[in-house]
Order: sequence, then structure tokens, then C-alpha cells
Amino acid sequence: MRLPPIAVSEIYREAVKFNPEKEDIIVTTYPKCGTTWTLQIVSLILRNGEPFTNKEEYFSYIPCLELTPMEKISQMSKPRLFKTHLPFEPLKYNPEAKYIYVTRHPADLIVSYYHHLRFFAICFFTDGTLEVVLNLFMLNTFESIKSDHRGACLKIAHFLGEEYHKHLLDDDEALLKKVLEYSSVEYMKATVNEFWKDLLNVVPSEEHQKRNPVMKKAAEILQEAKEKGLTSKGMFIRKGMAGEGKESLSEAQLDRLKEHIRNRTVDSEVMSLWNNI
Repeated sequence: MRLPPIAVSEIYREAVKFNPEKEDIIVTTYPKCGTTWTLQIVSLILRNGEPFTNKEEYFSYIPCLELTPMEKISQMSKPRLFKTHLPFEPLKYNPEAKYIYVTRHPADLIVSYYHHLRFFAICFFTDGTLEVVLNLFMLNTFESIKSDHRGACLKIAHFLGEEYHKHLLDDDEALLKKVLEYSSVEYMKATVNEFWKDLLNVVPSEEHQKRNPVMKKAAEILQEAKEKGLTSKGMFIRKGMAGEGKESLSEAQLDRLKEHIRNRTVDSEVMSLWNNI
């Protein structure tokens, strides 16, 4: 498995061996398939509609399994919420935990991932091209959240537990209205974007680097990126829209992508998720 630049192999191995506990909630996705949006909805449901107010609170409440030492994870209070971009297959499965898998149309994913890589200076791709991402590329869906935000929130709450679903609808749907407001693309652009910008523009403190070797590696790469004059381009959360892939990719690129998908999805019904797109 190819690891991202800031990855620490020991922590990755710990993540694969991680045993989820009862009531743990794991949002597992390929990057840029609606991870942050889904996590925002889930966290608002768990926190009675209260949004995060700073990056420390945000990142400590939603740790990434493959970037967080197990010592820190073991100190979390329940119910615990995790995100991961690891493939689902190697992860330990607990039928008493909750797993939310989100996928997205491949064409939209590629365009979003291209902008995502340009945002992270530590990926050394700020001047990269869409063609490169397409060449490198060679399921609840992002589109369902976009087309029916309210329905997606209720569906997720029902999956987490009937008590969460009922709570959203109590008191004239007061909590549901908060969840919808604070998980809107507009709100997240104004808040979550700032959390990520702050995280990427500030070198982790020495104390933080001592506590988490990933932060030590991130600090080294961030310093290297700065020395090369690389800075973030764009935003972490951009449009939150479906259909951008068809607008941004050329006909030739779309044809190559379709051929690649056909070869990789023989005997699979996965592409039927987007029959109406």
C-alpha cells in the first residue's frame, strides 16, 4: 500500500489492527467522496447540534485512524467517531460498531481530488495538472447528500440509532434545523475551511510533535514545502456539487475514464448508483 507523505508506518499498522468497540462510529471513504460533509452531519447529531468552535476541538473529536497514535484513541470518550481513508477490507470488523461508507461518481472525485492536492502544499502538487491526477487514478453517495440534504441527515441518524432519529424530529425539528444549518456547504466553507488553513499554515509545536510522530513528519515536510516556495492553493471545501467532472474533464479524458471503469467493474453494479447522473 502506498502511503501519503506524512504517514508513519507504525501508526498505519496500528490502524489496520485496531479493534472497534461497541458504539464506535467509523466513516470510511476514498478521499474527496464526502468524508468531511458526512463527518460534520454525524458529529452534529452526536453533539446535539453544537458545531465546533476551533481546530483543536474539531480535529481531536474526529481523529483519522491511520494518522493517530492508539494511545490517544484509547483516551477518547464514547461514542467515539473516527474517519479513515484505508480500504475497508483490511480493517477489523465489529458488528456492534457503526460503519458509514460514502462513495462518489469517479469523474467528480478526480476533479475534486485535483483541487485537494493543490490545497496541500506538503503534497508538492500545487502546480500539478488534472491530466496527472486522471492518469494516477488509472459506496450512501455524495450525490444523495447533495440532492436530499435533509433526507441524508435523517437516514444517517436512523442508522446511528432510533434515539438519534427521534431526537432530530422532536420539538418541531429544532435539532434537525441546527444539523442542516451547521452541515451546509456555506457554513462549512466559513468554518471547517479555516480549521484546515490554520492547521496547514502553522508548524506543529514541539510538544505536539513529541506526542504524535505524524506531526513531527508533517512539520518537516511543511518546512521543506515552504523552502521551495510552495503554498496552499484553493480551499479544502470548494463547491460541494455534483456533476463537475463532466464540466472539467475533456471528452477524451471522460472516454479514458469510462474505459478504465468498465475494466475495473466487471460483474459489479457499483456504477448503477449514478444511473440518473
